[in-house]
Amino acid sequence: MIINAHCHRNLLDESCIQVAVYDERLEVTSPGGLYNGLTYEEVMNGHSKIRNKGIANIFSQMGLVEAWGSGIKRIFNAAEEYGLSKPRFQEFDNMFRVELFRSSFPITNGKENIGGTSEKHRR
Repeated sequence: MIINAHCHRNLLDESCIQVAVYDERLEVTSPGGLYNGLTYEEVMNGHSKIRNKGIANIFSQMGLVEAWGSGIKRIFNAAEEYGLSKPRFQEFDNMFRVELFRSSFPITNGKENIGGTSEKHRR
């Protein structure tokens, strides 16, 4: 999740990638929404538009990126492999967030949510 955030974050935004650990979930939030017109459906089908090709190439040479466009599918597969609830994806305020839930804290709404807000952003 963190590697994916670095490959796709908006470097023109001075905000940092945020990693938040809660009792029930892990959140990784990166500056920049989906890049260059990419849609949620395209992302889920393995399409990718890399915003930071240099960073992605370095991660690939280090063996940290297996294939372009595989990040979100790998997150889903890892969650399933470990018996976790489906990860949730959100885009808001030009940010992109991935939430990975612990197995002992099932979420009530198992649907992926893009364009929604999390509890801490509803205030």
